[in-house]
Amino acid sequence: MSVWVLALWGLGGGLAIEALDFFKAVRRVGRGWPWRYPYGPGGGPYLVSVLVRAALSAGVAGAAGASVDCVTPLIAFALGTAAPLILEKLSQQIPVEAGLPLPDPATGADGPTLSQESLPRRERPSDDVEITGMGEGRDAAR
Repeated sequence: MSVWVLALWGLGGGLAIEALDFFKAVRRVGRGWPWRYPYGPGGGPYLVSVLVRAALSAGVAGAAGASVDCVTPLIAFALGTAAPLILEKLSQQIPVEAGLPLPDPATGADGPTLSQESLPRRERPSDDVEITGMGEGRDAAR
């Protein structure tokens, strides 16, 4: 089967997930569109996120079709369905630093900068840290 056909099946899987997310958001809001203030970022960012995730789904299914000969439309659809979910779970693992100051355009102050002077250096572990061996660890503390 053609790589482009498999990519379209992946696109269909990604759009199916987007449709389910849309229906879930509509039910959460109750009345009105889920991307309107105060429930969402707006129509433009919402559309961009849908297009990016759908393109990711098509890309994953197309790449699988190009690399393996036994990819069927059902597998391509499943890969397209899984791609946005995997991306979402991976993005949840990235810590977000909320305490950083933002640039202030009114005063011209820049945002946070990283310099060698601002980084703390440790020459050796502090005295309150206990270093244990391989067999010890969590189980030994219990």
